[in-house]
Amino acid sequence: MNDHGLQGKAARWSQGDRTIQVTVYRPKDLAGDYLDLQQRGFLPGGTLWRHRGGGLMSAGRDDLIWWERDGLVLRVTTSASAKEYLEPVAMSLHVPWDPVLDTMRVTYMPARFRLVSSEPRESLDGLGRWWSDDQNASMAVEVVRGDRAKDLSALRRVSWPTSEELLDARTTTVGRARALEGRVASKGVKIDKGRMLMWLIEPGLGVRIWATGATEDEMRQVAEGIEPSPPPAGPSVDGVEVPPALRSVPEAARDRALGWNWTTTTTYWGHPPGKGWYVALSVHRGGLVGTDLWRKDAFRTTPETATVGGVRGLRADSTKTVRVGGRPRLMWTRSFAWEPRTGLAVVVTTAEDTMSSTAHPDLDLDRLVRSLNTRQP
Repeated sequence: MNDHGLQGKAARWSQGDRTIQVTVYRPKDLAGDYLDLQQRGFLPGGTLWRHRGGGLMSAGRDDLIWWERDGLVLRVTTSASAKEYLEPVAMSLHVPWDPVLDTMRVTYMPARFRLVSSEPRESLDGLGRWWSDDQNASMAVEVVRGDRAKDLSALRRVSWPTSEELLDARTTTVGRARALEGRVASKGVKIDKGRMLMWLIEPGLGVRIWATGATEDEMRQVAEGIEPSPPPAGPSVDGVEVPPALRSVPEAARDRALGWNWTTTTTYWGHPPGKGWYVALSVHRGGLVGTDLWRKDAFRTTPETATVGGVRGLRADSTKTVRVGGRPRLMWTRSFAWEPRTGLAVVVTTAEDTMSSTAHPDLDLDRLVRSLNTRQP
């Protein structure tokens, strides 16, 4: 069905003259409010419904519509004889959310925080998601990578959205990890803006929780429920499964580097870089992945937009002279990068010996990219 430009699907239950219908719309927009829905043409004469983040209720109190989160609008409609069930049905709808945030999982959230942002997106210094209730209480979980999380002191330097500061910080623990906890307030006027808890998973990977209107126990329970996502069943590089074509090639080297707001994990097959032909799989994760700053760091030459293996991304080709067996050899290097989702980029690089067609296995860049893209989590 198409209602006022929104594509949706509905399910209806009926008994005699009583009917209840639930409609799910999935627009591409970020979440709006009841005024946005009214402007689209929904429920003329409707009024504000003060639940689930705010919705629009018809004058007859038999129709309700609201933004549940980014890209998701829900609607409950009843017959006049069943309108007493309108709000109970609306309040009982449960929309599951994906617990994965970067390579971490948020396994617990208090039941009252039922409103949740959809896909993780760039937040203060990393990737974040937000949960809230109907009373302006909220819980933000952020995964921070790179130099911004190289140690606890760096993690404490928050890129505040306005003029906040962390006060009365004290050392605590989350699980076995050393952590910092304090209250957040506006500078100068000292307006209370909740509490923040932060800790390191490992150097270069940290977590922050910013809670407003939540109790310390609630924030602590959320923190204790954050854990690493299970790795793929087969060989992988930072959560990205290695394609079958590489599994029979000898692994040559591994590397991990910290960028300003991202991490880069690389595995080489064949030879270490500068020692001969190789194939490399690099996984970049973090809030700034995909930005111009990241591109300048990831590519030594200016990349061009290209399609490889049916995937749209960035490609850069270059040549470099290295010494192989004591002799100079010209290596042809090709790199292709794409972003399967926000905060994640995969880069495949092949370096081939231009003097010998048998100095490397038959590992076609197009085939590698196609195989990798079908295995992304």
